[in-house]
Amino acid sequence: MLGEKQRTFKSHTAVSLEALVPENNFYRQVEAKLDLSFVRELVKSHYASTMGRPSIDPVTFFKLQLILFFEGIRSERQLMGMVNMRLDCRWYIGYDLDEAVPDHSSLTKIRHRYGLEVFQRFFEQIVQLCMDAGLVWGKELHVDGTLAEANADYDRQIPRFAWQAHVQSLFEDPAPTAVNTDRHFVHKYDGHQRLVKANPYQRDVDYWVNPADMDATPMGKFKLGYRTHYGVDGGKSRIILACLVTPTTIQDNTPMLDLTWWSRFRWQLPLEVAVADRRYGTIENIVGLESSGVKAFTPLLTETARHDPNLFPRERFIYDPQQDHYICPQGETLPYAYTHNDLRFYRTKAKVCKACPQRIHCTSSKRGRILSHSIYKPFLDRVAAYHQTEAYQKAMRKRQVWVEPKFAESKLWHQGRRFRLRGIHKVNIEALLRAAVQNIKQFLKDSLQPRFPAPAGAVARCLERVSIFGIFPDKRAFTDFFNTLGRFFCNFNHHETDLSSFFAIYKRF
Repeated sequence: MLGEKQRTFKSHTAVSLEALVPENNFYRQVEAKLDLSFVRELVKSHYASTMGRPSIDPVTFFKLQLILFFEGIRSERQLMGMVNMRLDCRWYIGYDLDEAVPDHSSLTKIRHRYGLEVFQRFFEQIVQLCMDAGLVWGKELHVDGTLAEANADYDRQIPRFAWQAHVQSLFEDPAPTAVNTDRHFVHKYDGHQRLVKANPYQRDVDYWVNPADMDATPMGKFKLGYRTHYGVDGGKSRIILACLVTPTTIQDNTPMLDLTWWSRFRWQLPLEVAVADRRYGTIENIVGLESSGVKAFTPLLTETARHDPNLFPRERFIYDPQQDHYICPQGETLPYAYTHNDLRFYRTKAKVCKACPQRIHCTSSKRGRILSHSIYKPFLDRVAAYHQTEAYQKAMRKRQVWVEPKFAESKLWHQGRRFRLRGIHKVNIEALLRAAVQNIKQFLKDSLQPRFPAPAGAVARCLERVSIFGIFPDKRAFTDFFNTLGRFFCNFNHHETDLSSFFAIYKRF
């Protein structure tokens, strides 16, 4: 017989939200492993202590932000609609079945109240939790960047002078300049001032602006966007130690030194190596790292003049550092001549080149062949020598699977392809929360993995098998061996030991 379900609902008084959420639910694991009570102290100064109505709990606000990125939701209105229906999300933020969840507009106001400073401290606290859990190695830092679209239309740009005239007509007195109080480099890399040498090149951003997002800059031909920079630890957990969003006019290599030093001194890291791709191999970055005792594992990005294929290449000339001169293929010397723009120039006398039988293969200049190199050549030669080592080759292979997957994870699962918020400070808030979520996932993954020693039952069963062969005299020797072996492999994953340690363990037992 065909059945038909009648839609009749009863009022249940004995239903508990605690009983409706399964024990193995993801948000139960987050609640058990991640204590966010520290955020109340972070935002305490943003509220009055003796007057006004009670606000939304800051812990609830940050939990909602985590849900936003965990679930890959782009809209806070959609977020609150989902939280209102999802039992596990209600349980996580602490709202019962009959309680009204916060309005989505409250989240915007709270975020504006806190500002970038609070979210930067929140990100730092998450990194500190990862460090306390032993997830940060600290000897190696991988730096890279990626592009993300802005929440603004390229075709809606207007001339900047027209926008400035409109703003001045609305506000006669210019707004006071805000004091830079944040703990990062957003003010330095906001794109309003040039950070490279003066040149006659005029940027498109100097002429055009989008009123919806005045900090967004052209990304390609028909898009506006930002550039996200990550500094990722070289340990097995790949914890993000630094995060910064800049306009696309700021190149990848520009904030590398600031991100490296901030990560090193903020977390007191025993940093030995900084790894990056060719775009970061500028002279400024290499000299800054090498002069501070940090190895720069990056290909060299040098600016060289165009070379005529019919003339002797630079490699045919041998440099003598003791005499500070070059030796040409014919054995003639090119002594030092002068220095200009951080370059040392070497050239021989014109009459020597004129009498040379290989002159047509060497130079077409009447003044003779001229060579130059940077005044920082010792640092560049040192980095070039790294390229032949196995450690450098391993770091280059490792870089491809260390930072790039972090950007892929951000774009595929956490809405990192396009920013939801607008303005340089707000997109940095969004990026910091996204990076914090990625670190939290690593933190939860590590905390939920089984640890040594193995369960007692497994130890007993293994002991019964090996005792037949008389390898271990008692249970204590057996457990000591495997505990030590477990610590060896943990250290081996973090590159802190080699195979000689294994043989030392073997001989010990």
